[in-house]
Amino acid sequence: MEIKNVFVAGAGYMGNGIAQVSAMAGYRVTICDVSEGCLQAGVEEIERSLGKFLAKEKISRALYDSTLAGITTTCDLEEARDADIVVEAIPEKLELKKGIFARLDGICPAHTIIGTNTSAIPISSIAAATARPDRVVGIHFFGPVPLLKLVEVIKGLLTSDETMAAADAWARSLGKETVLVLKDHAGFVANRASTPSSIEAVRMIDEGLATPEEIDRATGGYDFGVGPLQILDNAGLDVGMSAATAVYEDTGDPKFAPPPLMRRMVAAGLIGRKAGKGFYDYSSGKRESYMFIEDASEEEREARLSGLLQRFIMPNMLEAVRLLEAGVSTVEDIDKTIRLGFNLPQGFLEIADGLGLDTVIEAAMGFYEESGDAKFFPPPLLRRMVAAGMLGRKSGRGFYDYAAA
Repeated sequence: MEIKNVFVAGAGYMGNGIAQVSAMAGYRVTICDVSEGCLQAGVEEIERSLGKFLAKEKISRALYDSTLAGITTTCDLEEARDADIVVEAIPEKLELKKGIFARLDGICPAHTIIGTNTSAIPISSIAAATARPDRVVGIHFFGPVPLLKLVEVIKGLLTSDETMAAADAWARSLGKETVLVLKDHAGFVANRASTPSSIEAVRMIDEGLATPEEIDRATGGYDFGVGPLQILDNAGLDVGMSAATAVYEDTGDPKFAPPPLMRRMVAAGLIGRKAGKGFYDYSSGKRESYMFIEDASEEEREARLSGLLQRFIMPNMLEAVRLLEAGVSTVEDIDKTIRLGFNLPQGFLEIADGLGLDTVIEAAMGFYEESGDAKFFPPPLLRRMVAAGMLGRKSGRGFYDYAAA
């Protein structure tokens, strides 16, 4: 099907970004929100973003002008009646999303694809509010949308292959790289694979085992602003907690349950950069540490940091294996999601191959025996691969084939 008109429901951080890249790609875009103030703030953010690109000579003045000219705003959801594709980008609350999808179902023509930018809520739960679940699809962008290339295209239980193909082609027409999520797993690939370790990082802070800066430095992301606690601060702890809660409620798996420290910080309004304070303090305009462990000697600090990286990344690797085992996505797309979604040089399955799958199992069992925590227990697929001699790079074959390398 041909897509010309794009309707974005929500003018916030994700919505205005989706509108911007759609208009830059030449689509006619309408942004809808509940008030003129929300719409004005959204358009101002688009102008600011485009201005940065223009100042760095990444876009021309003609593209700057045509992008802004291609965007209209409205507070009337009825204006979705001409849309070929709708992307909903409102807060991560299932009932809110179901309410707007029910309304859109009655407004949009039969051919319209209705997409949701949810980061964790199962697509089928949202599609149930419509009479066209075959035309409902997950289209999960990563923020900031104008800068990050990744889009997860998620198939609900009743999403048609035609809808998946059209949504995938549209996302790629925006210059994005897509991954196909073939099963409607809460959290999809990116959040499903990364949330256990993010939660583990918060637990380590709550238990006094490490500070946010120590964890971000140990994972190699501190200086680049992509450590796990920095990512949580940038996205917003409220957003991170909503995503974790959605997966936890869908699965009942305790490894996705938001830990007490995260719940307390959200309740106190310490939700990250947008609030001026989260795991770091941004009130001065710079990122500054303020969570410390009192009276720690250098020896005590070194002891805390010993094994910190492995304890952090292990749940990610094991959850990536579980996603593959469940048929949610392919090896290549799971790793592509992690690389592009979190600016990492390697995906979790490739990291596991490099370490050696037998080594991963040994380390995971060590954490499991020490903690009794089921998230560290190696999944059956990993154990079967090791039993078959598929140990990763060192044996020539693991999740990838290295025989020709």
